[in-house]
Amino acid sequence: MLKVDHLSKKFSADRSVEAVSDVSLEVEQGQFLAVVGRSGSGKSTLLGMIGGINKPTSGTILINSINQWALNDDRHSDFRNQTIGFVFQFASLLPTLRAIDNVALPALIGGSLSYKEAYARAHTLLNHVGLSERFDSFPGQLSGGEQRRVAIARALINSPSVILADEPTADLDQETEEEILNLLLEIHKAFNLTMVVVTHSGSIAERADKVLRMNKGLVESVEVSRSETGAPIGTALKLSANDSEPAPPVSAVETIFQTSNEPSAEEKIRLGEGVERLIGRYVLWLIPILLVAWGINAAVATYERTVLDAKENQRIELEDLAMKGLRADVKNVTDGPGKGYTVTLYLNNTIGPDKPIYVMAPAVRGFVQVGNSWQEVAMKPANSNNPKVLKVTGNQTYDYIIEPDVTGYAQLLPYYMHVRITNDMIVSPSDQPKTDLIERNDSYYVYLKPHGLDDAKILQKMKFPGKPPVWIPMPPH
Repeated sequence: MLKVDHLSKKFSADRSVEAVSDVSLEVEQGQFLAVVGRSGSGKSTLLGMIGGINKPTSGTILINSINQWALNDDRHSDFRNQTIGFVFQFASLLPTLRAIDNVALPALIGGSLSYKEAYARAHTLLNHVGLSERFDSFPGQLSGGEQRRVAIARALINSPSVILADEPTADLDQETEEEILNLLLEIHKAFNLTMVVVTHSGSIAERADKVLRMNKGLVESVEVSRSETGAPIGTALKLSANDSEPAPPVSAVETIFQTSNEPSAEEKIRLGEGVERLIGRYVLWLIPILLVAWGINAAVATYERTVLDAKENQRIELEDLAMKGLRADVKNVTDGPGKGYTVTLYLNNTIGPDKPIYVMAPAVRGFVQVGNSWQEVAMKPANSNNPKVLKVTGNQTYDYIIEPDVTGYAQLLPYYMHVRITNDMIVSPSDQPKTDLIERNDSYYVYLKPHGLDDAKILQKMKFPGKPPVWIPMPPH
């Protein structure tokens, strides 16, 4: 079903980094594989290569005996859309679409279902994940767990044979995490899906058919459940990706020496003998000293805890202000002058006009995906007189001109350019901040229709209800 053979991925920047090194594995139809390891061990990079997002440096990946990386861009996009379902670390729902629209969108873009069929299937899937009363709700009206359920339904809309999930419960509380885990396992069994989950959660790994442990890009071990081998989870099968023979299970530690530490009947032992004299001699001055020392220590600890708590509370308040109180995204993209486009970004103060948020020196940059890398393109403010400090009390927009004049761009969506826009901001509740400021970094992803491209040619490949749009928003990834 899923076969990975000697897979490696190197990134070249100032120095070459091998994120994944010579990984081999097999997952049969209907099996559940959990990939675990520390941050930076290569788990998400491995998942990205299996899912067709990051191209391997070497090695092969076969899904249903098909090597997707040997396909051309159009066939690769179709294969990924129809065969693989993604559940990202965040729900990544489009905020301006209802829950049912978010679920139906992959089928509408891929043209695998008609408009009526896509929405009928979206209804069925939302029912299955327990959201029968939330079809018309927007993401901002849903809880974190409900948003994750919508994301799972969206991953199933094209009836994929493989589900890939990257930390699907990382940002959820324990109760909601358990609900989402049970839902994933229920769907995995009900539809006999092959499922690969990258996770830090031990409870998820314990319920997998296989557990792949990674460290520094290498496979440390592959563990299987009792149902697979008769041995419990934790029995190591391989020490590395290059091992061909399974390692024997580690035997339990045996108690060799049985010695007794109890005194014999002939021994006469008085526990605490002589303590009475010691207490009688020193108790009058020892206890006051201990009480004073304890009081000083308690006072110092209380003061330090108060200072640390104040700093932590300030940090939490600033993070809430920057990430929850300030909403930012791409509002619109229109054809601009020459070969450029006008990108309208918006900032929205969700707290209220009586509590302004100050945004200092936003730095906006644009990139186009070429092959497996991002190429920076020209991007500048449409108005050179934009203030350096923005006072945001409600909904505020500002325009930038991007000129993505590149050749050989990657076509994840046929004919469209894959564009990333980064927005680096310094956020504060004060117009003259001292320590009350925090940095926020956003990335927005869109598909842009190149200038001069024939709409009829696009419509032959893409099933849009009308004229192909200038841009299509994408969730963070």
